[in-house]
Amino acid sequence: MTQARGGVSQNPSPTSSITSRSRPTSIGPHLTTPLEPEELENNRFYRYNRMHFNLIFSRSSVVCVPHSRSLEGLILTKDFIETHSYNPSPYYQGQYQAANGKVISIELPIISTMSGFKEPRIVYVMAEEWVYIKRKKIRVFMIERALEGDPLPPQPRSPNTLSIPTVRNSKTDLDFLNMLPENAEAMIELQLGIQKFVNTYVYIRGFNAYTVDKIQHMYAKAYMTILQKNSRLREACLVQSEHDHLLELVENVVMGFLYDKIWVQSLRTILQSQDSYLDSICSAYARESITLNRYAVSHPMCDMDLGSFQAAIACLRRVDTETEPPISKLACVRMTLDLITTAVSDYIHSTSVNAIDDGKSSCSLAF
Repeated sequence: MTQARGGVSQNPSPTSSITSRSRPTSIGPHLTTPLEPEELENNRFYRYNRMHFNLIFSRSSVVCVPHSRSLEGLILTKDFIETHSYNPSPYYQGQYQAANGKVISIELPIISTMSGFKEPRIVYVMAEEWVYIKRKKIRVFMIERALEGDPLPPQPRSPNTLSIPTVRNSKTDLDFLNMLPENAEAMIELQLGIQKFVNTYVYIRGFNAYTVDKIQHMYAKAYMTILQKNSRLREACLVQSEHDHLLELVENVVMGFLYDKIWVQSLRTILQSQDSYLDSICSAYARESITLNRYAVSHPMCDMDLGSFQAAIACLRRVDTETEPPISKLACVRMTLDLITTAVSDYIHSTSVNAIDDGKSSCSLAF
């Protein structure tokens, strides 16, 4: 049976559509209880892949998606994502090769590991789906467990385990990495790689993907070197959220070093016309004479004055004044939205209290 599901609201990519064909669930001998079928959009691996490594996904023709339950205790890394993303082998029919060199064989409903893996493994395909990205069609196999790696039992956290900063700022992120002596070798290697990139990089239209690959390789290599040398960070990254925070932190440091080269020297002049257009729109809508009710904002928020949003306005202005990399600017935008939410909540609460007080006063006068 084939079921078309266009425009799924939870799909991480608004340009994607999915068709699916379910197969009888096959359970391997290592599992004691049956796996419940799950929607692709709800799968942990699929969502993480599309959110953090969508370029790898879009370049693949076959993606193996392990069941979410089989991923409990596993840390999703770039190498793990690549191990499940394939294109047809140029040498053998029925075999597929990943970007990291691993090779699998597909004879439905079985997928077998062929080369590049730590151990041979056979997994069963539970369902098959197609994901469409523009004109490209990607075949997705939902499999019972990962092609490599097994969940680790929960580990007690050591008192010396580091907490990785969650608020992004390129200077404080760099200070965090530099304060740990175990990171010295990785930081020197990273600075040499950045200097080489700055000295040789030339922006060419149409080659954005190449630039992204170079930068991703740079911070991924630094991240792996840091984990190899730093046992405390390695222990902290046994938790998926901490792993993601550290990877984001290293990326932010790299983009901080590359800010002048990528933005000031390359992109600013190319995007100047678009910036001017956005500035004109902002100027037109920023007049104090245009009140919130002109934007069809509902009552009572439409009565809020500009003074209620001064903190949010000041925060948002930092986006244009600070020479911060994109991740830090996004953090500033998120903070602006939080400040707007707080201002609106406080205003609604105050108007509700005033309305109650006015009601009580009216009742007192009536009696």
